Amino acid sequence: MAKHIDKANSVPTVSYRPEHHICPLCQSRLTRSHILWRKHITFSTGVKLVLSWAYKCPRQGCSGSSMIYRSLKAETTHLWHRRFSRELVIRIGHRRFWHHQTRDELHAWLTQDLRLGISEREITDLTLDFLALLRAAQRAKIRRKLRELKGLAMGLDGMQPEKGNDCLYIVRELQSDVTLLATNLEESSWENLSEQLFEPLKSLANELKLAWHGIVSDAQESIRLAAAHSLPGVPHQACQSHCLRNAGQLTFEADRAMKTDLKAAFRQCGTVVPTLARLRKRIQASSENDPFRAVLWDYAEAMRSCLLEGGIAPFELGGVKVYEALEKLEASLERCQKKPTTCCYGV
Repeated sequence: MAKHIDKANSVPTVSYRPEHHICPLCQSRLTRSHILWRKHITFSTGVKLVLSWAYKCPRQGCSGSSMIYRSLKAETTHLWHRRFSRELVIRIGHRRFWHHQTRDELHAWLTQDLRLGISEREITDLTLDFLALLRAAQRAKIRRKLRELKGLAMGLDGMQPEKGNDCLYIVRELQSDVTLLATNLEESSWENLSEQLFEPLKSLANELKLAWHGIVSDAQESIRLAAAHSLPGVPHQACQSHCLRNAGQLTFEADRAMKTDLKAAFRQCGTVVPTLARLRKRIQASSENDPFRAVLWDYAEAMRSCLLEGGIAPFELGGVKVYEALEKLEASLERCQKKPTTCCYGV
């Protein structure tokens, strides 16, 4: 690789030649033939004119004299039909998806910090280029990870945001935690699942000569039929998380009903005990010089925040958490009321 400054436009020029210097057939030294391509490429350090030289074997009698040798490093510096380097594409993708920067933040970084000429629309295109590179590299990554295994244990689950929409099916290898497939399917019949999911995975296992240890899913009927058709005899286990969630559904629904009743008791208008909203107004209406005002406001805020507690099936029960939090607040208020100097504002 050679580098110099183009005096005509003051743009650095970088020249690449093949990494191999010797003909593998006759052992003659390769000589320069012609320029394969030249292109202005924008790197994070600025714009450069990149040239890729073609080399050939100079010996006429060599069977490889017509073969063209090129620089692999030059080919990895850019993407075809793009004026931005692959290095810059990767940096943009890393900031976008790992640091969660917005397009405006990326544009400010590129134009103000790096002083590059780029539009916001081009940033969107480069983000898509990064995703394409990521997907292209995924195939090699999957095979490298799977070659370390002696067999495959597959976890399969489908997620449908709303009824009538496409269902996203995600397939993971449970031992290596590698995503094997992620695809949207309009139809979830067992025939379609067998064709779109199980057959490609079966071909992958045959290619790598890996046996099947088992399949884990939510026991959906179409998945069970597809697995039995494509992978007969392979053990199929129902996901423990799905089983526990289904088993605890009645308990979770009862807990949710209790939580709704607790919220209603504090938010509906009452004649004896003030509701939470009325209580907050009474505290706000009190004198700012009142020494108890800040303490009572903290209690009201704690009461309001505990009513927002949520739950996740099957074990995290939101209603129980709200009830226990209110019990602790009640015990704390009772201790305060026993003190002769405490004002309770009708709590």
